[in-house]
Amino acid sequence: MVLGGLISILIAIWIYRTAIEAKTGNALMWVAGSVVVFLAMQMMMIYFNAAIIETFDGDVSTEYDNAGGLNARDNSDTAGLQSGPGGTFIGIIFELIPLVVPFFVIALIRQLLMLKQPFAFMGLFSGIKEMFIGIKDSFKTTE
Repeated sequence: MVLGGLISILIAIWIYRTAIEAKTGNALMWVAGSVVVFLAMQMMMIYFNAAIIETFDGDVSTEYDNAGGLNARDNSDTAGLQSGPGGTFIGIIFELIPLVVPFFVIALIRQLLMLKQPFAFMGLFSGIKEMFIGIKDSFKTTE
């Protein structure tokens, strides 16, 4: 979640700089909307990942274990989507999906609605380099 927070801060800076440079007006509304969309999409992707994992896992049960007081779930990692040699790779993909998909949604909103440009894949990332240069330059002191 820390990485998601950092990405949402960078997205807010990116959207704010774009709104100011493109003179779209209501820069703070664009920033607030983009952060809300980012967090909503992130939650949707987390639930999407959970639905995929629960669909393919064969070890989940709704039975209640009276003796142990826990759900009867086999945590031995012997079945399911994330077991076996490819399980680590799939786990990494499931960690990245809630960060990457919302970023692309924000980039699409920025390009199509905010800048009113036609879709171009490389246009999705315009302004990111300038944002990082601006952040780096903000740490310089004037002498």
